[in-house]
Amino acid sequence: MEKQIINILLIEDDEDDFIAIDDILSEVDSPKISLVWKNTYEGGLAAIQTGEYDLCLLDYRLGEKDGIELLKTAIELNCQTPIIFITGQGDRELDLLAMKIGAADYFNKLEIREYTLERLILYAIERNKNLIALKETQAKLQEAQKIPHLGNWELDLKTQKITWSDEVLRIFAMSATQHQPTYAEFLQMFLPESRKLWEKNMALILEKTQKCECEYEIISLDGTVKYLYTKTSLITNSNLESIKIFGTILDITERQKAELELKKIRKQENLLNLVIDKINQSLNLEEILETTVESVREFLQCDRVIIYRLLSNGHGIVEKESLAPNCLSLLGMKIVDPCFPNSNILERYKQGYFRIINNINQSGIQECHIDMLRDFQVKANIILPILIPNETENKNYTDKSEINVWGLLIAHHCRENREWEISETDLLKRLAAQTAIAIQQAQLYQRLEKLNQELKAIAYIDDLTGVFNRRHFEQKFEQEWKRLVREEAVISIIMLDIDYFKPYNDTYGHQQGDRCLQQVAIAIQAVVKRPGDFVARYGGEEFVVVLPNTPIEGALKVAENIRIEIEALKIPHQASVTSQWVTSSLGVADSKCSKTSNPEKLLKAADTALYNAKTSGRNCIEIYSVCMESLEKQKQEINLVTQLRDALRENGFCLFSQAIVPLHEGVQAKLYEVLLRFRYPSGKIISPTTFLAVAERYHLMPRIDRWVVKNLLHSLSLQKINRSDQDCIFTVNLSGASINDNNFLEFIESQFASSQVPPQKICFEITETIAITNLDKAAKFIQSLKQIGCSFALDDFGKGMSSLSYLTNLPVDYLKIDGMFIKKIEKDTVTQGIVEGIYHIGRAINLKVVAEYIETESILNKVSSLGIDYGQGFYLDKPSPLL
Repeated sequence: MEKQIINILLIEDDEDDFIAIDDILSEVDSPKISLVWKNTYEGGLAAIQTGEYDLCLLDYRLGEKDGIELLKTAIELNCQTPIIFITGQGDRELDLLAMKIGAADYFNKLEIREYTLERLILYAIERNKNLIALKETQAKLQEAQKIPHLGNWELDLKTQKITWSDEVLRIFAMSATQHQPTYAEFLQMFLPESRKLWEKNMALILEKTQKCECEYEIISLDGTVKYLYTKTSLITNSNLESIKIFGTILDITERQKAELELKKIRKQENLLNLVIDKINQSLNLEEILETTVESVREFLQCDRVIIYRLLSNGHGIVEKESLAPNCLSLLGMKIVDPCFPNSNILERYKQGYFRIINNINQSGIQECHIDMLRDFQVKANIILPILIPNETENKNYTDKSEINVWGLLIAHHCRENREWEISETDLLKRLAAQTAIAIQQAQLYQRLEKLNQELKAIAYIDDLTGVFNRRHFEQKFEQEWKRLVREEAVISIIMLDIDYFKPYNDTYGHQQGDRCLQQVAIAIQAVVKRPGDFVARYGGEEFVVVLPNTPIEGALKVAENIRIEIEALKIPHQASVTSQWVTSSLGVADSKCSKTSNPEKLLKAADTALYNAKTSGRNCIEIYSVCMESLEKQKQEINLVTQLRDALRENGFCLFSQAIVPLHEGVQAKLYEVLLRFRYPSGKIISPTTFLAVAERYHLMPRIDRWVVKNLLHSLSLQKINRSDQDCIFTVNLSGASINDNNFLEFIESQFASSQVPPQKICFEITETIAITNLDKAAKFIQSLKQIGCSFALDDFGKGMSSLSYLTNLPVDYLKIDGMFIKKIEKDTVTQGIVEGIYHIGRAINLKVVAEYIETESILNKVSSLGIDYGQGFYLDKPSPLL
């Protein structure tokens, strides 16, 4: 039976990467994978030296030392565990260096997926097993060479008398007391081809008086096949007359067997690689199954190999067959097994059962099976199930009821009984698994083909908006591009996205959302009227406009007219942070966007411009540009991302705090907002406004939030934070990415458990924008943490247009009024009224209200006079290091 659990050692200093890899490997069902994590160089080296693990995943970065150094040390210590090297994107030279040193394989952690990682692990372990087997075979060969079974013989040419040494007699399976074979009897031991070769070589020796070295195959007197290596020479007298032939015989049988075994292992690996390559290169099930049966029969040298597909009625059909000459064909035959319906063989197959029969008459199987096998001329066979998952949404397949026995891979021997070798059954088990993969792929491909046929039947028009659908857009855009290339003309493209469309749907409902899309499509078509121009719905709320023979300047005018037309619809949008009406963001690019432009690059350029329009505030237009300034900005941004990742690994961030001061005696608790700072390698400390936007774009915020929570709670548990008021509460800002991270809540709970800091000491802050973007998820997240004792603050309140409608759905404790209102409170009576209204709303639903950006004494007096509970700003307290 195959090993049910694979023990893997992960040497990785980043906990987040450990969590990511552990999540991927936890999805692997069979065999199960047990992952052990070591986060230091020393701990990893000690663990790999134990030899307890089937495989090691080794990251390049390990603190002050790196993975290359550990890999070298492990190889020098002759560690037998295969090592897969892990690097980041763009580390090609590092990957090749690791392979040169001795790594079994490598992968890029930024691109890894469940299927790819599982396959790398299984193949590396399999290759290591084969390598160990090869080394063992070579060791046996070396031992055989150390003890040469060498004898000699001599033939008198005059008397034809031959004499043998005792060692030669032993090789012939004789003793010195037995009748010694004559030269003629000696020749009878040779297999026919070897005898012809011997006689030819002897003739050359006698004719040309030359020496001869050669290998022969004989059958010794005990019936065993032996391989001999001989050196033969002619002996002459003083008159140069030939008088004798002298030779040595070396028994190289063990060496030959070892070489044959080695060839067999190589052939087995080549066969498996051939089938795997077929699976990877082709989705034609017929071709894959044909290759399987032909290759298996060639390797096993048996009479028949079939793939037998089970039918729904419990019987089956021979789907594929490879047949020896003069052997009965079963191809296409429907086989009715009379014993099958009354057995539990299917359930046993699902548990990994397979059957090996060396002699059907001594197998212990039921008589009905024996009769059937006799009808098929079978005297010995191997049967393995081909198991594939049922078609279900559950991809774990831990329940054996979700496994389907698709069919059987069967090898028949018809000429005689046969002792099957373990290596042969191991090969068939691996091939049965690969065949199952092929069937799954083919079934998926067939379903996709069917879907493609259905898609071809769908009309070119999007049934909701009335413009072209994406499929027709791609065809038409490709055709238009080729035409304009021939004519050397320019083509422009506009990508358009409705701003905050998801919140719009959440607010007004999907039916009204569909109506909005229809109105926007009509508005776009009202602008795009030229023959040849066309509009398509590219995604959910995304549209694309193609403008042949139009330079970038003309496309910009069209885009601006579209933007104005959409805004002029005056479709109400309370959930938008940009406007009270539905607006759009647009990206424009033309075919001159690069020197080697193509349709894909033009689409990507327009999409990039659209993304820039969104990040620039929405309800605007951006043109794709590759000027030096933007390239330098991009370079600086990438450099900053690298520094942020290094800071996460090396604790390059630091925590500051700013007091949130009670403004009245009735307010008891004092709050401190925890503020993140980034420390440059030079030692310079910068505020988050410099790097947070970049961190969000490159999906680093969940890791940064985890760093803040972990380090704050750790410092609190060690009482490193010096605060005179011990009952203070620390507020921590969370990003929207962390709120949407399904594992973040579990992470927070585990940090509280390990640090033993009371959850009542922590208040989490989320902005109003984050909250309304995914209201249900935010509310559930807040409620979960409140249940364990944490409190919550809603930051930047009033910034959006729909604050009041969402506020009652969020179970927060504190309301922080957006700073833009507090700044204007002295000079603007309307703003003062808004602030006062927010305060009364907060008090009405029992919330503590915080005023931010208190910069002057007069602002403080205004805020205090309104009755607001807390104040925060430079006038009250400036940020300072937390520790």
